[in-house]
Amino acid sequence: MLMIGWVLRQVVAAAEREYYDPANIQHALAELETQLDQGVIDEKEFERQEDVLLDRLEEARQWANGTL
Repeated sequence: MLMIGWVLRQVVAAAEREYYDPANIQHALAELETQLDQGVIDEKEFERQEDVLLDRLEEARQWANGTL
């Protein structure tokens, strides 16, 4: 039972590191801009997704500072 808890904590920690990695978020923003440039998404969808990613970037800063 203790091993399962440890494994779960490790999985959650790895997922948080990946989710809050600023490089991953910046990459997603660049991909989003490419989609806009290529006409895959419109301006409204770009802005919606950009807002989500910018919020996530702010959360990542807070997470890194231990204030989240």
